[in-house]
Amino acid sequence: MEYSLFVSVDAHLLFPLTWGLTWFLLAHLFLAGLGMYLLAEQLTENRLAAALAGVAFTFNGMTMNCLMWSSNLAALAWMPWVVLLVEKSWITGKRRQIIIAALISTLQMLTGAPEIIVFTWLVLFTLWLGRIISIPQDRLKISAGMVLVLAITTLLSAAQLLPFLDLLAHSERTSAYGTSLWSIPPWGWANLFVPLFHCYKAPLGVYFQPWQDWTSSYYPGIGVVALAVLAVARARTRRIVWLLAGFASFGFAVALGDTGFTYPALLKLFPPLGFMRYPIKFLFITVFTTPLLAAFAVARFQSSDPALPANDRKWLAGSFFLFSLLIGGILTYAHIRPFPTEHWLQLCENGSARVFFLGLILGALFLAGGTRDSRRQIFAGLCLLACVWLDVVTHAPRQNPTVEAAVFQPGLLTQRMNPSPQPGETRAFMTRQSHDLFYSSMLTNAYQDYIGRRCALLGDCNLLDHIPVADGFYSLYVGEQRNLFMQFFHSPTNAFANGLADFLGISQISDPEKVLAWQSRTSHLPLYSIGAQPEFTELSNTPARLLALDFDPRKTVYLPPEAKDLLNFTNGTQATVRQTFTSARRLEFETHAHAPALLVLSQTFFHPWRAYVDGQPVKIFRANYAFQAIPVPPGNSAVKLVYQDKAFIGGSILSIATLLGCLLLMRTKRPGKPGYPPENDARSVPSV
Repeated sequence: MEYSLFVSVDAHLLFPLTWGLTWFLLAHLFLAGLGMYLLAEQLTENRLAAALAGVAFTFNGMTMNCLMWSSNLAALAWMPWVVLLVEKSWITGKRRQIIIAALISTLQMLTGAPEIIVFTWLVLFTLWLGRIISIPQDRLKISAGMVLVLAITTLLSAAQLLPFLDLLAHSERTSAYGTSLWSIPPWGWANLFVPLFHCYKAPLGVYFQPWQDWTSSYYPGIGVVALAVLAVARARTRRIVWLLAGFASFGFAVALGDTGFTYPALLKLFPPLGFMRYPIKFLFITVFTTPLLAAFAVARFQSSDPALPANDRKWLAGSFFLFSLLIGGILTYAHIRPFPTEHWLQLCENGSARVFFLGLILGALFLAGGTRDSRRQIFAGLCLLACVWLDVVTHAPRQNPTVEAAVFQPGLLTQRMNPSPQPGETRAFMTRQSHDLFYSSMLTNAYQDYIGRRCALLGDCNLLDHIPVADGFYSLYVGEQRNLFMQFFHSPTNAFANGLADFLGISQISDPEKVLAWQSRTSHLPLYSIGAQPEFTELSNTPARLLALDFDPRKTVYLPPEAKDLLNFTNGTQATVRQTFTSARRLEFETHAHAPALLVLSQTFFHPWRAYVDGQPVKIFRANYAFQAIPVPPGNSAVKLVYQDKAFIGGSILSIATLLGCLLLMRTKRPGKPGYPPENDARSVPSV
């Protein structure tokens, strides 16, 4: 059930997987920390505060979990850069700043993480709204900057954005798709203080919350949480602090899903939100804003402003005792009402360590703000940063387990299949019994666990051995293809639909009784056939007929009723077909038929495909609910299918033209004006 889709190519794919991915992840962690440092420095004008924000943004449970989702990590790394540069472009109004901001925004767009991109622009839109309200005399310039950056970013991203929107429109996702699956449990706030509270330990040693397996942790650091609360408590009239606090609270409230009441209300107010899966992703807003709040607290307690109250630093001691009392209460509750998978002594050790690090962090901040000796300030600042880092890296054991690179060795599975499916010819298929077994079990040895999953072709492991499968692991699927596969996979009668399996070209099927074993199927068709008799039926009725035990793809092909008026034949015929060329974007066949016939392909019906018979364009019919059929005339014919994605072609033209225009504008010097600052004016610009 393949279909073509243009996706962004991460740079690490150009290098060997064993080290390319490692450097890609490390580079984006550094990028995230540096971007947050620069953003926090502009907001607080304090280097220690900025450094703490950079460390806290780079090292927290959510960011560390994104090491397994490279697109999310890349988008998160660009988030502070986009906010920093786009906001700066509004204020300066300079052409060069606007183009640079748009280029950086485009890099985030191309990471392919739509939720984080939307959250980034939600933050920017709120900042923009605050600026035009607070600075009415600059409304036109700020609004023009916002529109220009957004427009240029959209045009630069068109090569990927337009195909994505096209696939989204034809995908299985609708506004009713979103559910509260994998949201934070009602007690999830306690994990901000005691990370292992009410968690269970997976066989590989990673801790998860029950019914929430998307991230192993979202722990921001106990010191970061305490400093963020202090920033709000002592903010007084700093509107940016209240804005950041609102974002942090909003993200956490929505991540609670149905138990937080905010998520259901948002779905009613804004139905397109339903296209997004997993409310817990809203925590990315909290992860972004909490380090900035902590930075404001550090800047305040290190300030030399004599106007600050003398008892300001007493808040540090008060915060320590308050948070220690809260952690003690959580541990006491866990002792009185233990969770089934919870070990109280281990939990007590986990909570005590948080109290210990909280004392070190607040103590280091007290020393950093209580002395004017530069050496002591540097020492205290380094201790503060080290404690914030140590708190996060010790908050849970094995958040990111590793495995030997040998598990990625190509060609591991081809010896287990005889014959091995080949691209364009046949496919392998994992039965539901095998799927449920591997998804519900895990080995304690990471190497053996991954080898087992790879041998079972779980997820996209088939790519390592170049073995085609009937379905893969994607974020988006073509709607009809996904619907049929789910009915095929979750058959209510538990009877295997051999006819549909033959049509799909399934030559190898997992053995439901022997783990890691595969069974050969000899009745399968190739991925193409010819001569079947067309039968016309409503689209909604077709899946049931395909799943029927008497369905024979050699004799019958189902077409929608409207196809009857477009075909000049309704009978099957004797015909032969031979494939002469196959690639991801082009297929070629030679057919010979005694009468008009249908060439049927078990390839997903998707509108960018174009068919040509003897060089003349012909219509591709929707066949067997989600696949393709091409009418061919009697005699010998040459059939060619080509994937021509007009959205990608048009988007590429827009992106290239916009990029060339941006480069040309950046090279063109503006005529000098009396009193007009030069383009390279690097004066710092105060933020909201």
